[in-house]
Amino acid sequence: MVMEGFVVDQVSKTYMDENQRPFQVLHNVAFSWSSGENIAVLGESGSGKSTLARLLIGIEKPNSGTITWNGEDITRWKSSTWREKRKHIQAVFQDASGTLNPARSVYHNVEEALRNLTHLDRRQRQMRIDELMELTHMDSHLLQVPVRQLSGGEQRRLSLLRALSIYPQFLVLDEVTSGLDLLSTDAVLQVLERYHEEFGCAYLLITHDRQTAYRISSRVLELNRGVFVREAIRTESI
Repeated sequence: MVMEGFVVDQVSKTYMDENQRPFQVLHNVAFSWSSGENIAVLGESGSGKSTLARLLIGIEKPNSGTITWNGEDITRWKSSTWREKRKHIQAVFQDASGTLNPARSVYHNVEEALRNLTHLDRRQRQMRIDELMELTHMDSHLLQVPVRQLSGGEQRRLSLLRALSIYPQFLVLDEVTSGLDLLSTDAVLQVLERYHEEFGCAYLLITHDRQTAYRISSRVLELNRGVFVREAIRTESI
């Protein structure tokens, strides 16, 4: 029986430095991430966390090993397949500007995703946006504000709102609380906790912060220099 979710099997990733010398970022990484499961990848800067995120959502491909989702090898997916799967697999990155159109309004950025990736009609799209604005504690007056006028924390929450709007099954979160103050961090984590309870979306949280990792994740994988060195469940000591 095929597992519903991701299976990462002996994945390695190597880049070339500025002198065209190879350096390995991930080395024989292996883990599973099942439907409805929240896990965290914990590690310092340079440990390979963000590279892993890019591999999981198809931005890059591994040099060796396989990554399967619901039994399908995602490294073999064409761009047309990825477009179809985007409604199931979403990601939010620390730099939210990369996924948002800074010149367009908050409303346009979210409505565009709903129009392209769901079958909701105009009224349903408006209701979905209103619902998520409330969930993420974003004031409705921001809907007509250009994204470039938002604060960094507001852009991060908007990027999260946009990803959640299409009801994804799996969501990769790469340092989504990094650089935020305590109140903004708590607001983001509360959104994730509430959404998981209501819709069962599975999260893979990539972070350098141990407390954040254990707050919303049932399983924590520690990554050091491209190798998993520890796996823990949330009931273990932080």
